[in-house]
Amino acid sequence: MKRKKYWFLFAVLLLSLSSLSPSFDFTHYTKREPPGDEPVPPEQRPETPEADQGPIQVGVQLSGAELRKLNELNEQFMREYGAEVKIVPLESDDPDGEESLDAFMKQLSLGEGPDILLTDSHDIKALAVNGYLLPVDASQAVVPDGEALSGLLTPLQWNGYQWGLPFDIDPYVMVWNGHGKDGSSGEFPRSRKEWKQYFGVHTSGAVLSFDLGDPYAFAAAIHLMEGDPSKPDREALDLLLRGVRPASEITSDEQQEPGEGSEPSKEPGSLKIGPYSGFAGQDIDGRSLALAMGNDRPKSPVVRTRCLAVAAQTESSALAMKWITYMTGKEQQREWSKSAGTLPVLSELYVTSSHLLHDQGIWQKTAVPVQLLLAENEASVLDFGASGSFQTYAEAARNLLSGEITIEKYLELHPPESQ
Repeated sequence: MKRKKYWFLFAVLLLSLSSLSPSFDFTHYTKREPPGDEPVPPEQRPETPEADQGPIQVGVQLSGAELRKLNELNEQFMREYGAEVKIVPLESDDPDGEESLDAFMKQLSLGEGPDILLTDSHDIKALAVNGYLLPVDASQAVVPDGEALSGLLTPLQWNGYQWGLPFDIDPYVMVWNGHGKDGSSGEFPRSRKEWKQYFGVHTSGAVLSFDLGDPYAFAAAIHLMEGDPSKPDREALDLLLRGVRPASEITSDEQQEPGEGSEPSKEPGSLKIGPYSGFAGQDIDGRSLALAMGNDRPKSPVVRTRCLAVAAQTESSALAMKWITYMTGKEQQREWSKSAGTLPVLSELYVTSSHLLHDQGIWQKTAVPVQLLLAENEASVLDFGASGSFQTYAEAARNLLSGEITIEKYLELHPPESQ
C-alpha cells in the first residue's frame, strides 16, 4: 500500500513539472561583457538577420578628397545591396586628426558612436581592450576578396582575436637631392657614422625636412639614423635634431604635408620625408626616391595603416561586416588607391594593377619593396614598446621637435631599452 502511494506521489510530481510554462528556458543565458572583460567569441553572439538593411553609420576622419571618394564607393554599395549606409565625419578639435582615438572613444562611451570605424591601426587595440569593438572572425564571413599583406595584421590582433581589417597603407619615403654645394653628386648617408660625418660638413641650414606634427615622419627620420623607430635612443635623437630646422624658423606654410602645396626641396644635399601618397603626384626628376629606412632595420618600414572595425554597440553587425568586406574587395581597393594615392592592402594588386594606380614613376621604387617586406615582415610599431600607447608616442615626438621638451626629458619619460 505504501508503495502505491509513492508511485502516486511520483506521478503527481511529473505532472507538476510538465505543467510549467514553456517560457522558462534554462538553456540560454547571455551575459553582456563590460569593457575590459574577455570577449565572447563571435560564434556565440546573436546573429543579425540577413534582411537587415540599416541604416548604419561609418565614422571617419578623412580629407575632403578622400571623403568624396568614400561617399562615391558607398553609393555603389547601397545601389548594389539596397542598404542604407551613411558616412559620418567624426568631430575632433585637432584638424590633423591626431585625436581620432579620443573622438571615437568619447562617442562610443556615450552610446552615440557609428557602427563602423575607419581609424589608424595603432588605435585598434586600445579600442578593443576598452570593449568598443567586435572581433572579426572567419565565421562571420568577413574575408577580403584576396590575400591581405600578412605584415599588417599583428597590430589588429589581441586576446586571440582579430579586431579589424586593413583598408589602405601609406609607406613613408624620402626624396633626396644628392648634388653637393660643389656640384658633385653623391648618395645619402646609409649609416649612423655617415650621418655624423654628413652633419659635420653641412652645418648651415636644415638637411632634413618633414611635417613636425607627423609622428610617422618622425619615426622614419629616426629609422634613417639607424635608431629604433618605436624607442629612439639618445644618439639618434641628437642626430635628428641636428638635421631638422628649429621650429621657431619654420613658417606655418612650410609645415604642410607633401602633396598639399609643398614640394620636395631642391636645395643641394637636402632630404624630404613624407608619406607615399604625398609624393605620388609630384615631379621628382633629378632626385632620388626610396623608402625612408636605415640599414639597421631593413625589414621594418615605417608605414601608416588605416583599418575598418565594427563597433560593439551596433545592432547591424552582419550589414557592417558586409560593408567592410565590400570596401576591402579588389575593385574597391583599386579605385580607392587610384584616388587617394595610398597603396592597397591586397598583395595581388601589386602584381596586376600597378599601371592602374596613382603613380608617377615611383611605384617600383616604393610600392613593390613595401609589398615584398610586408608579405613576410611587420611594419614598425610606434608605441615605446608598450602596446596601445601610440597617442603618447605622437605627443612626445611633437613636444620634442617643437622644443617644448629636451632630449633628456624625452628619455626620462620614455627611456629606451639601451641608451
